[in-house]
Amino acid sequence: MDESVLKGNTAILKCHIPSFVSDYVFVISWLQDDGHEILADGGPYDSKYLVLPSGELHIRDVGPEDGYKSYQCRTKHRLTGETRLSATKGRLVITEPVGSRRPALSSESDISSLKRAQGVNVALLCPAQGFPKPGYKASRIQSSVLFV
Repeated sequence: MDESVLKGNTAILKCHIPSFVSDYVFVISWLQDDGHEILADGGPYDSKYLVLPSGELHIRDVGPEDGYKSYQCRTKHRLTGETRLSATKGRLVITEPVGSRRPALSSESDISSLKRAQGVNVALLCPAQGFPKPGYKASRIQSSVLFV
């Protein structure tokens, strides 16, 4: 699937797994068409790419060079150990910002709360896009994190 993103912002590519196998399949890596593999277990790659616990690929500070690459997710079946590469490839459609654009969320974004036990890692992202690039900061209020 293609993902639209403003130059300099963050892109998130999703691996589309059919619902009938989603309980048994998880993403182990993302493969670029040039052969570069981005591992979910924190393998050897730079901080531009990150595979989130959900299996999504987080690409920071998107530039024109990212629009020339395509991405496929590699999944593994929990029971059989079988690995598969997605049949389709995703690409980034990068647009050049023209003038200022206030931060906005895509219609697919879902803002909700997260509850995790203390000491458990969690990925907190800012899915907003705009120009100049939106930022966020975390504040601790009554043992909760608030993003403004």
